[in-house]
Amino acid sequence: MKLKYLILYAFSSFLLATGLLFVSIIKAEPTAIARTTTLHPGEYSSFRLKGDIRRFIGETLHIDISFLWFDNAATARVGLYENNDTLYSILEAETKGFVGFFTAYRKHFYKATFDVVDDGKRLRSKTFERKVIIGDMADSTNHSFDYKSRTHKWEKIIDGEMIENGDRIIPLGVNFDDILAVFYNFRNSAYGKVKKGAEYTIHTVPEKGADEIKVHIINRDEQSGFMSKNKRSNSEEFLLKAIIPKEIFNTDTGELLFWTSRHLIPLETTVKNYILFGDLHAKLNRRIFKSSKKVKQASPP
Repeated sequence: MKLKYLILYAFSSFLLATGLLFVSIIKAEPTAIARTTTLHPGEYSSFRLKGDIRRFIGETLHIDISFLWFDNAATARVGLYENNDTLYSILEAETKGFVGFFTAYRKHFYKATFDVVDDGKRLRSKTFERKVIIGDMADSTNHSFDYKSRTHKWEKIIDGEMIENGDRIIPLGVNFDDILAVFYNFRNSAYGKVKKGAEYTIHTVPEKGADEIKVHIINRDEQSGFMSKNKRSNSEEFLLKAIIPKEIFNTDTGELLFWTSRHLIPLETTVKNYILFGDLHAKLNRRIFKSSKKVKQASPP
């Protein structure tokens, strides 16, 4: 493979990894309501730990991505929306400026549609689409999940031509949660109580022989050491370690460390020694919440 396309492929994997990072980092130990009147970055006064997951409708998070000597070389945004009674989430990421030119203005687009299950506490994916556009080339993978027949179907399309498709049985008692479902389910405690020192194993969409994500919330004693090293002063933040299949994300070890606010908003992530790009950094830019009539019927997030 030519160097140009090797670099583009690596950057593609990084953006996917960043998306997953910012969904996986939502495993923190908050209180029901903010404990103080002072709000730190990534906190908001209407925070709730549990409730109707549809309260997140209207929220969009904006993320800046930097690497090598390029600050804010790419941007990403993720949000939950509803249109014509269809609940869906979109994650978009794209390079810009000189880096955009260098990477043929690569764009990543992820979209999932959901059913709301478990009495409104959890999202379950109905479809999941992943599309990568590099110049005039497009690579997409489409998944559908039928929990009545317990069937997962997928197809891979490159430049309009189907090159692979298949299906598999979804085991009883298992949900194949895509990265967008994971993002919101974590934030609503759908995978269990969130607390420091806890460990979690999440079933995700099988790919390249891997079907699990493992997340560990660092305990208080270990976190203190990391805070000193990283010059962080807010002890109510949380540090998480995720083990992600390295074959999927082009990391040396598949191990990722990242920080989240006590209100379960991703703050900052550093991926060490990423293939071809060195250290990569992703940082929360802002959170925007636009309410709607349906959102107002439930408690805001």
